[in-house]
Amino acid sequence: MEMELDFEAIAERFRSVRRFTRDLAEPLSDEDCALQSMNDVSPTKWHLAHTTWFFETFILAEQPNYQVFDETYAYLYNSYYNTVGKQFPRSQRGLLSRPGLAKVLAYRSYVDEQMEKLLTSKSKLNHPLAKIIEIGLHHEQQHQELILTDIKHVLSLN
Repeated sequence: MEMELDFEAIAERFRSVRRFTRDLAEPLSDEDCALQSMNDVSPTKWHLAHTTWFFETFILAEQPNYQVFDETYAYLYNSYYNTVGKQFPRSQRGLLSRPGLAKVLAYRSYVDEQMEKLLTSKSKLNHPLAKIIEIGLHHEQQHQELILTDIKHVLSLN
């Protein structure tokens, strides 16, 4: 017997994790967020978009009538998910001047709004979907650690 889902707890955890990622990037300039100081580092802007891409690709795109924010993001922000499609080369992420940080943040807002609708729709939220959301939150927390280590390296060179 499956336990009943705590819809509000799932929604609050989603909001909290997403907010913390945004807070990590908030004191950085647009230029800081675009830099890639070596092949093993990704720009903060890329992390912000990639974690958003995860929720859009594995949760929202599976929902009826969902409109993808930008079709090109499936290529730009996929990292190692070979079964989902091709990936932009990791070593070249810092060469992407577009989309700019403002558009990446708009992408995050769009996906967050769509996720909020899903999280508050008890008829659509089920155990398998809740598990994917949880995986996405753990994935985003891993990228929070990467944002911190990557930006530390970037700033150490300034």
